[in-house]
Amino acid sequence: MRLKPEKVEYLAAKIAKSLKGLKNMEFVKPTDQVAGTIQRVILADLRREDDIEKEAEAILKQHQMQINLRNLSYNTLVSRAKQELARKRKIIL
Repeated sequence: MRLKPEKVEYLAAKIAKSLKGLKNMEFVKPTDQVAGTIQRVILADLRREDDIEKEAEAILKQHQMQINLRNLSYNTLVSRAKQELARKRKIIL
């Protein structure tokens, strides 16, 4: 996870506050509950991205010898594998 939980909490509170300030937006729950929901959604999304990255790394580890023999960039291949896995799962990273 690239963001610390404290940062996610801060961002969720900022998003909730911004939404609350919109004229055409009305919360049916208190702002802190809305922020908590936003925080859970962000954390779940970050976990999904972490899972995709782990899966991409596992796939590449199976081909580590070929990667080394061909002098391919491991980081570039992980990034490409993540993008492909996300595309197949219809997830936007």
